[in-house]
Amino acid sequence: MSTSPPAPAGSVRLGRVATVPVYLDRTWLILAVLVAFQGYRAGSVNGPTYGVAYAAWLVVSILVAVLGHEVGHALSARRLGFHVHQVVATVWGGHTSYDATGATPGRTAVVALAGPFVNAVLAAVGLGVGWSQDGDVGQFAWSFGLLNALLAVFNLLPGLPLDGGAALQSLVWAVTGRRDLGLLVAGWIGRLVAVGIVVWFLVLPLLRGDTPQLFDLLIGLVMAWVLWSGATAGLHRAEVERLFDTVRVGDAAAAVTVLPPETPLAVAREHPAYVLVADDTGRPTLLLRRVPLDAPATTPVGALVERLPDANVLEAEPGDELGRPLRAMAESGVEVVVLTRGGAPWGLLVPAGIDAAAGRTRRRT
Repeated sequence: MSTSPPAPAGSVRLGRVATVPVYLDRTWLILAVLVAFQGYRAGSVNGPTYGVAYAAWLVVSILVAVLGHEVGHALSARRLGFHVHQVVATVWGGHTSYDATGATPGRTAVVALAGPFVNAVLAAVGLGVGWSQDGDVGQFAWSFGLLNALLAVFNLLPGLPLDGGAALQSLVWAVTGRRDLGLLVAGWIGRLVAVGIVVWFLVLPLLRGDTPQLFDLLIGLVMAWVLWSGATAGLHRAEVERLFDTVRVGDAAAAVTVLPPETPLAVAREHPAYVLVADDTGRPTLLLRRVPLDAPATTPVGALVERLPDANVLEAEPGDELGRPLRAMAESGVEVVVLTRGGAPWGLLVPAGIDAAAGRTRRRT
């Protein structure tokens, strides 16, 4: 069973959308202040009252745009059968947390593109009202539509961590059958997008002989840093995905033996494999490890074992991928997984065995 991550510290819960909790992170206030500042600076040319109203409108607009974008991701993910944990609006915009177990190139692309699609719809509504209405109503609607249009276009740029990058990654994955290659391509293009933002906000103004505005320069550098960091994370994730594609459960599994609980410790120590003991229900969830150095040799192993979570006992074959066992470790916080076939244990997964298998794979490739 999937477990939902806790609510972000200091966040405010705004409600639920299709059972998915929606949070406003406290860091979003930083974004709100920046947007309000820019809105007042632009609107105050028509007077201070107009400037305040325009600033407030832009803050509401950016919140609606960001939450609409993330809810688009969340609803499409739920529609495709993924378990969605939460939606959070942050200083960087927002993010949607969901369990991507069973992801395919097509499903990943649909979830990625759903966010910009919502912004495109909101942009069409805003711009349509803006064209049809005069005065302040038309101006405010126009700004709402333009904001959503910019957000949609920006997110469609083909580099991670943007949605367009996720779509590109899915395309490469579908064509080549390699998820890691898709992440590599989209990650490197994401880095190029980050460099392009620096060029746009800093280099081009200097080439024109202009002095970049300090505020615009800071915004550009922060955006570039966020994109570079996200693209780099994608490149690191590519290495992990490559290991998932090449390392199988059997490559990393250690041998295991099941002993009766009354077996003396001295006898158990003669076994080179990990030692398991079945619990009262017959499940092999009791593991012998971290034995005290002063434990008498006659101590029954049943008195020295640790109970593993039921979720860390998995039916698996040697040829299976590592995804399910790794998720079990992550969700339970216990880095041991018992591998069974028909209920009978045949192996044990621990981080050391996974690292060793990954190292052998790297040396081969």
